[in-house]
Amino acid sequence: MTFMQPLGLLVLIGIPIVILIYILRSKYNEQTVTSTYIWELSEKFLKRKNPLSGLTGLISLILQILIVTVISLAIARPVFTLPGAANNYCFVLDASGSMNIEHGKTTRFEAAKDEIIDIIKDSKDGSFFTLLCVSDESIISFQNITDKKYAVELVEDTKPGAVASDTMKSLNTAQAYFTENPSALMYLVTDKSFGKTGNINVITVTDDVANYAISDVKYSHSGGKLTVSASVISYGADTSLDIRLSVDGEKKNEGSIAAKAGELTPITVECAVSGFSSFTIEILNSDAYGADNSITTYNLDSDKTYSTLIVSETGFFFEAVLDALLDSEVTTVTPEEYESMPEAVYGLYIFDSYEPAELPNGAVWLINPDTSIKDSGFNVKGKISLPESDVIRKSASTSTMVRKLLEGIEGDEIYIKNYVKYSGMYLNFYTLFTYDSNPMIFAGANGLGNRQVVFAFDLHESDITLSTDFVMLVANLVEYSFPDVIDSSDYEAGDEVVVNVSSTMENVKAIAPSGDEVYMESDGTTATLTLSEVGTYKVVVTEGGRNIEYSVYAAAPISESAPTVIEEDFSLSGEREYKKIDGRYDPSTLLFVMFVLLFIADWGVYCYEKYQLR
Repeated sequence: MTFMQPLGLLVLIGIPIVILIYILRSKYNEQTVTSTYIWELSEKFLKRKNPLSGLTGLISLILQILIVTVISLAIARPVFTLPGAANNYCFVLDASGSMNIEHGKTTRFEAAKDEIIDIIKDSKDGSFFTLLCVSDESIISFQNITDKKYAVELVEDTKPGAVASDTMKSLNTAQAYFTENPSALMYLVTDKSFGKTGNINVITVTDDVANYAISDVKYSHSGGKLTVSASVISYGADTSLDIRLSVDGEKKNEGSIAAKAGELTPITVECAVSGFSSFTIEILNSDAYGADNSITTYNLDSDKTYSTLIVSETGFFFEAVLDALLDSEVTTVTPEEYESMPEAVYGLYIFDSYEPAELPNGAVWLINPDTSIKDSGFNVKGKISLPESDVIRKSASTSTMVRKLLEGIEGDEIYIKNYVKYSGMYLNFYTLFTYDSNPMIFAGANGLGNRQVVFAFDLHESDITLSTDFVMLVANLVEYSFPDVIDSSDYEAGDEVVVNVSSTMENVKAIAPSGDEVYMESDGTTATLTLSEVGTYKVVVTEGGRNIEYSVYAAAPISESAPTVIEEDFSLSGEREYKKIDGRYDPSTLLFVMFVLLFIADWGVYCYEKYQLR
């Protein structure tokens, strides 16, 4: 036995004080009687009927000593060690979007937390508790907590997410903990069903509920008519779903459609509008999960400036392609004409085999630059001539930006005869094509913060312009150089929204549906944000001292709408150890009860002595 507050034993000093008071106190009570005859008769009766009456004072003394002892022990907080009685508990809690589905009068997530809290409360004192929350990523909410009350409070404060769960991430996180703690009792609390499980206890919180969802929203707007198409689904049973289309907050069209259980049913809704900022299509039927019943789409028309200046002796390669791709006029000048031109502002400058004295303030394409340029973000090492033409290789990078710039491009059999080798490149350049590990085509931000594309070879000494990939590549690079601030307004929770950053932007921030301001990571050309909530995000861009607001909508993932999702086997590898840890017993509650009972007993004895309640 140990004491958490051993100084509390000093209260035992009160025991000799109680005994001293008992010795010194007067043993006689003054009472008034009507006659000596009644007194003498009473004394005879007491001696015959209550032979133990003389012990009443001693009983009171014993009770008071016990009270002082119990108070001292309660303050000192004795703790008894129970060898091998406690366990190490690790809970893996599913915090994905489907856990927000109603479960009786509460949600599946609340039911899951109740299951964990019951296990914690039923465990032996001295146990360890760890909670891993899993949605799009695994987060250790708390680890190795021994205070049961505190652990329960932390579980109660845990909030569910809105994104799809990643079973492999939860398995990997649980596996890492089990590998370090092979004797831990592992629990997975989820609404998913699994096949074979091993070294982990699966607690499933689910039931059959009515749920409907809408997805795959697309639209077209022409001739003053807005046409919206989507898919709806009913989980559980065939039903009739009521659909409403609202434009800029005004109801425009309503209708009903028969939906078969478990099948996507296409719908089309139309209305007459000359223009719109946003529209919402929704299912009006109430169900167990309202987050997937509506989707809002925002109109992201952008004010692009496609003005382009080509500086080249022979710029016909780009002239022909850009004339087909861009609506605005493309101007071509020679290097001599460019040097004598008055200052003008273009959205894109293409320098073909020419290096300007300084980079202009706008998007720049540098074709075959063989001289270092200030603020370009790289240095020229020299020109390399190949013995014979050779093929450049398309990048295999999985970067979102690289995949976007290479979208629709095969990248096969593009030959070059020579190239320029560069060094000192910024880390935020994206390499699209390489030769012998050297970048041949790359894009990123230059030292002025503007978007820049570099071709490390002369287009006239390559067959790239004859390739079917050339037009698609130029189209992708034009889209990169003249980006929308936001490419789309429709996402699912868990998706990443990309904001295209220009050098004139002073600040970019996002406001989540909950009202929280969210930090956006930026690499100089783009700012990214993972949408973790369902609803409308506001992206606020500060440019020229004014705030420009863009809205995007994160819908509930359709994969989380199903009431029950069957997953694969969920097993933790390794040999389980059955070692328990020492538990403990804290009798504080028992001591308090004993104090109350002893105090009541002492009070009864006192009343008996004081008032002679015989």
